[in-house]
Amino acid sequence: MNPEQTGTVRQARALMDEARTNRQRAVTLVEQGVIARAEYEAADAAYKVAQSRYQDAVEEIRNRQAIVSQRRSELALARQQLADTTVHAPFDGIVQDKRASVGEYLAAGAPVVKIVKVNPLRFRAEVPERDAAGVRAGQRLHVSVDGAPHDYAGRVTRLSPTITEQNRVLVVEADINNDGALRPGSFARAEIVTNDANMGVTVPTNAIVTFAGIEKVIVVENNKAVEKPVTTGRRAAEWTEIVAGVNTGDEVVINPGNLQSGQPVTVTK
Repeated sequence: MNPEQTGTVRQARALMDEARTNRQRAVTLVEQGVIARAEYEAADAAYKVAQSRYQDAVEEIRNRQAIVSQRRSELALARQQLADTTVHAPFDGIVQDKRASVGEYLAAGAPVVKIVKVNPLRFRAEVPERDAAGVRAGQRLHVSVDGAPHDYAGRVTRLSPTITEQNRVLVVEADINNDGALRPGSFARAEIVTNDANMGVTVPTNAIVTFAGIEKVIVVENNKAVEKPVTTGRRAAEWTEIVAGVNTGDEVVINPGNLQSGQPVTVTK
């Protein structure tokens, strides 16, 4: 702000301009011999006093402006210091544990809290080397967690560039949307869909009978029970993949119990 725009300076300038006018009038009257030189000297002294007061007024306003500017800088610094007392996490999450106490002095960069991101969750799994060749980024997977109300779907997002030397596995990662039922750190199982085009044959898990290390199922042919050895693949809580032994469309007995091959069977639909 220009000091000339303040009331104090405008008043001092008005008095100085009036004293200058009186001084100039006194000069003219002295030259004409109308007034004594003493009156001119009094007018001249009054002008110099008014001029000095005007300069003092300008300097005072400038000093006040400097103080205001300093106070504004101090205010901005105080506001920044106040803002620095609030810690903002770079992402939404939940505080797992606190690393500092109220009133404790910490060095720059010292951790304050540990925050866990709960959605999406990063699923990490180890794929055996023999199956690693078929795994690609973008493939679908199904994740199951003990105690969770249902399975969760996701896609492979990252793969390790190497096979680990210690246990010969490929580490893969996927992002899983969390509906609030999953907890970070939980143990999970996943099935990666490596080929959507090939359909697998599955049977209920309770339809498989194991005897002397041989897995078999009982199918119905011509209204009679027929035992068929099978080779199983992936397993879930309610179903098991059949790699060989039965085909799509075969009628499989669920919960065969002590049913033997050759016994008559009535199919109820």
